[in-house]
Amino acid sequence: MSRYGNLERRIGAAIIVKSDKTEIKDYLLGRLPEADEADLELRLLSDPSLGEEFDTLVDEITDEYLQGELPDDERQRVQQYFLSSPERQKKLEFANELLRRAGVREKKETRPSFQERIAAFWRQQSFAQVATTVAAVIIVVGIIFVLTRDNSQYLALNLAISTAERAEGPATERVKLPSNTGLKIVLTIPESARGAKDYMPRLATGTELEIVERTDNTVTVKVPAKLLKPGAYAIQLSKIKPDNTPERINGSYYFAVE
Repeated sequence: MSRYGNLERRIGAAIIVKSDKTEIKDYLLGRLPEADEADLELRLLSDPSLGEEFDTLVDEITDEYLQGELPDDERQRVQQYFLSSPERQKKLEFANELLRRAGVREKKETRPSFQERIAAFWRQQSFAQVATTVAAVIIVVGIIFVLTRDNSQYLALNLAISTAERAEGPATERVKLPSNTGLKIVLTIPESARGAKDYMPRLATGTELEIVERTDNTVTVKVPAKLLKPGAYAIQLSKIKPDNTPERINGSYYFAVE
């Protein structure tokens, strides 16, 4: 169970307690322990109220980041973990453009919420202004799509899982990557974990990887060039059980970029 506690129940309705909000924020900023991450992800799948709180905190963090109200350590974690999601990057760009055009920069104690600002902005605009703004937003979104589109080339790599600790020096596959080149990595699934409903691969840093191909014995993932800098990496693989909950497979897939 998570160390932050569970949901309180009153008259059959779920009440989100302060510890839940803290746990979700720690998850979004990449500072929640791995064991607690799995517990929270399971609860998010089964509790709609917790999912709504998750979406609310995403908006709040986006708003506070745009206003420069986050401490330096949290601002760095937003850039490193929170914005690793392409969907959150697009939300940030969209919100920044709307708020810039609306000219809304109130003090924290009087500032309306993120959703209220957007609603107020649209109410203040004439039809021509709305049309111009919509066109500008479409252009911005198009630019973001072009800039974030993955144009990398990919090298193939085959990896087997290792249950050794990194400190014990597992046989790490080493690769040299040309500029703007990512990796398509074939992960051999351990026999004991084959036949699962689905699989969820992610880097040890928490970044989820895209599955581009799957067979009975392997899962092929794509690691874009923008995620690969010189250094050591580990991929963790979880199998999705019939009840849609993830279960971590023991061991990691190690490789190093030179």
